Amino acid sequence: MSPRIESLAAGEGQATAFAQLREEIGLYRASGPEPVPPGAACLVAWRGDRPVAGCSLTTAADLYGAPGVTGMVGHYEALEREAGIAVLVHARQALAARGVARVLGPLNGSTWARYRLVLPPASEDPTFDPRPFLGEPRNPLVYPEQFEAAGFAVVSRYESRIDEAPGEDAADAPELAARVRAGGIRIRPLDPGRYDDELRTLFDVSLAAFAENPYYAPIDFDSFRRMYEAIRPLIDPGLVLIAEDARGAPLGFQFAFLDPLSRRNDHPTRAIIKTIATLPAARGRGLAGHMFDLIRRAACERGCGAVIHALMHVTNFSMSMSARHRTRHFRRYALYQWLP
Repeated sequence: MSPRIESLAAGEGQATAFAQLREEIGLYRASGPEPVPPGAACLVAWRGDRPVAGCSLTTAADLYGAPGVTGMVGHYEALEREAGIAVLVHARQALAARGVARVLGPLNGSTWARYRLVLPPASEDPTFDPRPFLGEPRNPLVYPEQFEAAGFAVVSRYESRIDEAPGEDAADAPELAARVRAGGIRIRPLDPGRYDDELRTLFDVSLAAFAENPYYAPIDFDSFRRMYEAIRPLIDPGLVLIAEDARGAPLGFQFAFLDPLSRRNDHPTRAIIKTIATLPAARGRGLAGHMFDLIRRAACERGCGAVIHALMHVTNFSMSMSARHRTRHFRRYALYQWLP
């Protein structure tokens, strides 16, 4: 018997149903739910009075590389395969009725929010089931098959890699350091005494650096501030590096943090390189690679035996930077698309 599918506006009833789904799935104890945007439509599949699947539906116009209106399926959870597939099919049909050019998922309204699915290990992957890191997508490994059964196909692939020798410099590290120095570039840690000004710098650089990322759309500063307020207790100024030219104008930044989910004897054992942002005009000088080297060294000085190069698009330059070091596969992820 098919579940009953109900459309709800974002709000108390939807939030309760989504919270119940998350609680029953049981993967999310270490991470809070991401709010559904006000005004979003939501679908919930019910088996009697029990929610068994759900998702949110939003749209956005003219994302980078995706002209026209894009539909997005976010906040997807399912306790039953058939209910999940039914919700996904219903979602793509509802978005197609709005005239969207494509439907992406899972994507919680923006690539600034949570998106992508963790993929099951591939047959060629070594046996390795590492503990998730803070901020990593989490989902039951059956979800990718459910998206595919609902007619979606992979449109973008991502990977995290783990560097278990952060104390070893790359062979070209001295060369990159010399190039950066010769260019008159200064690299400094974040100044916590000027936190608001520093956050504005990170925001401005992010908008310019990420403008050509797949499915990008800008956000406002208040939204950006809320994102960083959520992780402010984790900020170690020595792991947030800002590059400036000789006049003091920012050229890029890199943001890393000690992963609280890796604690052993009450001390984190690994660092996460979360954000690599370099202005287009500053690329090609070895700057990003040099800052990467400095982050690794700082993590090692803080007692970390590993550094995770997190959530890199497989065609992005960050994969090349990661390849300079002795890394191995950590986990893979994918974003899915359905075309009307």
